Amino acid sequence: MSLAFHAKDGFATGTVGTGTITVIVDSNVCFYMEEENLQIALEKGIIEPAVYERVIAYKERLEENQVPVIYNLRHLRKIFRIYKKEQDFFFGDKKEELYRTFKIPKKSGGYRTIEAPCERLKQIQRWIKDEIIDKLVMSEYATGFRKNLSIVDNAKKHVGKELVIGMDLKDFFPSVTYEEIFLMFRYVGYRKDVAHLLSKLCTNAENVLPQGSPASPSIANHVLLKLDKRLGTLAETIGADYSRYADDITFSGKKSIASIIPLVEKIVAEENFTINKTKTRLQYKNQRQEVTGLIVNNKISISREMENEIKNAIYFIGKYGVCEHMRHIECNKSFYKEHLYGIAYFINMVDREKGQKYLRQLDLLEWEY
Repeated sequence: MSLAFHAKDGFATGTVGTGTITVIVDSNVCFYMEEENLQIALEKGIIEPAVYERVIAYKERLEENQVPVIYNLRHLRKIFRIYKKEQDFFFGDKKEELYRTFKIPKKSGGYRTIEAPCERLKQIQRWIKDEIIDKLVMSEYATGFRKNLSIVDNAKKHVGKELVIGMDLKDFFPSVTYEEIFLMFRYVGYRKDVAHLLSKLCTNAENVLPQGSPASPSIANHVLLKLDKRLGTLAETIGADYSRYADDITFSGKKSIASIIPLVEKIVAEENFTINKTKTRLQYKNQRQEVTGLIVNNKISISREMENEIKNAIYFIGKYGVCEHMRHIECNKSFYKEHLYGIAYFINMVDREKGQKYLRQLDLLEWEY
């Protein structure tokens, strides 16, 4: 068996016999270089010790963070089965052709753009979410789009408070940029070129998070880690509670916490986001207090309006489709599908028979994004 290596940019690539560098594929489709071959190359003087040490250190750093080892463009293309002639579609100027774009009217006027990736890109983005993003440390204050957490967990800490403040982050996904996502992948341990490629796979033609990608919610949760920490610390200093479910942020406590609103807006702006002031809600004890659609005045409960909402949504989506239904009700929720499932799961906690019925009905619907 012939063995040949050459160093490029400090990393080893090469051939074994007539093939490319030996890789092993495990059950998670995680590729990594055979250390035995590297060791042989080192012993024969084909690569320098510094190169060997850098390759091993890179591999160990990623394995320590429990994420897949990806060495370079060729390796990444092999993982995702992307042909060289397709690179412009996945990483370059033709990326927009991999998305189906449609608009949903906002209640406040204008339209919200939904970008649904093609099935192939969706699978890649889901792999990145499952194998990389979901392995990262997430904010303790973020309750949306996380395993074993739901709108119920988001509402729990706000039960029985004098005042519940609801605020909304404007243009949630488009506010998360390529640069922030690139830094996230670099922080995990990926090389600059690999971090660049992964970031390109997760962003749209405008280099921001697309609404419609299965990876976008998890990426946004991680990018907002610092914002959550600052807002959570602010809440603790005044004896309040804080949580965030996607773009909905909530504070609760005594009536006096209303004074923090200007400071919250300032912190959010410093983290490159914007509060939609038209959606800020101050809900006092003598009013109905809602957090992500759940009533929290004295206990967590579901409103009659919520159950009617899921009944009507299932019927009309089944008859007219999700986009037409959302247009008809002038719904501008970025996560409408997840919103409906959240209602069904909550009902399931209160009434299993009824909740399971709604979940089965939701599973049978044809979702367009």
